[in-house]
Amino acid sequence: MENRFRHIFSPIIYGLKSISEESSFLVFLVIFLVIFVLGFFFIIKTLGLGAFIGESVYSPSALTVILGELSFIISLLVVIFSLCTLFYYKLYFIVSKDIKFSDLIYQSIKKFPKFIIATFVQIIISVIGLIIFIVPGVYYGSSVMFFGFFSIYGNSNIKSTFVKSRIFSKKIRVKSIILFIFYLVLLILFLYILHFIDISLLYKGLLAAILMSYWVVSYSNSIFNLADKEYSSHENQGYSGKLASFYRQN
Repeated sequence: MENRFRHIFSPIIYGLKSISEESSFLVFLVIFLVIFVLGFFFIIKTLGLGAFIGESVYSPSALTVILGELSFIISLLVVIFSLCTLFYYKLYFIVSKDIKFSDLIYQSIKKFPKFIIATFVQIIISVIGLIIFIVPGVYYGSSVMFFGFFSIYGNSNIKSTFVKSRIFSKKIRVKSIILFIFYLVLLILFLYILHFIDISLLYKGLLAAILMSYWVVSYSNSIFNLADKEYSSHENQGYSGKLASFYRQN
């Protein structure tokens, strides 16, 4: 029973501890800086959505609204690209010490269009499902959370990526649902803390950036860990097999 419990929750434990990895920590820092500097300081200030210490909220002009929206879009793309790079690094180069940074960035850019589509579809389906009703939201959310993994793994097109994610999630339905529910509860807990904690907007923004960055990186790493272990098990293919398969495909 203990081994079974540990096997089910090991991806979650890995995700929560993965911030200590160099690659994960670097992605955490990038996301934190993007969320805090662009997402909080610049966007909120530009759009006039909040006030800093000793400052009043102002009515933004059309130009500042456009700048704020552009900064939001740019920050979102940077966050997603950082996750794409982290996934790609872990999938194919975690056992390789000779990978060049330029190759990592090139392959991440190459995979990025599929990854960003998969990410947005995953978010939209999960949010709509949770808004309509909790149970179907959890079911469909756990079914689509592997979109990003399969958008990078191999050379699948967008359609087959979605098909693979749905089929794969059915094979590990219990584990995928547990992982999704855990991080959903953790997100709600973080939002609860941010809502009720009584500190200035500046420090609340700093805390929000830290918590959200940690949540994104941990959740992504848990998905990767679960998908990698289970997919390797079902396909009888370990890391060395993945690397050989990858180089044959490219």
